Amino acid sequence: MGIAPETIKNFTEPEIIAHCLYEMTFIGFEEEEIREQFRLLKDEMEEFDKMTDEEKKENTITLQELEKKLNKKGDKK
Repeated sequence: MGIAPETIKNFTEPEIIAHCLYEMTFIGFEEEEIREQFRLLKDEMEEFDKMTDEEKKENTITLQELEKKLNKKGDKK
């Protein structure tokens, strides 16, 4: 896999390696664990796609709403 010239310019080799390892193991280390997580994500997307527009509106929030919720939780510390 190629690495963008900007990445090489802006990050050290150990930082690049650390980011690669993080991305490679984000879901898990074992192939079966990774497959299971992808299956769960796929199932959730299929469930979402079957929802009516009204159900989607009731069961989801905007990015801005999520940011507000996360900021409020951060303020409680």
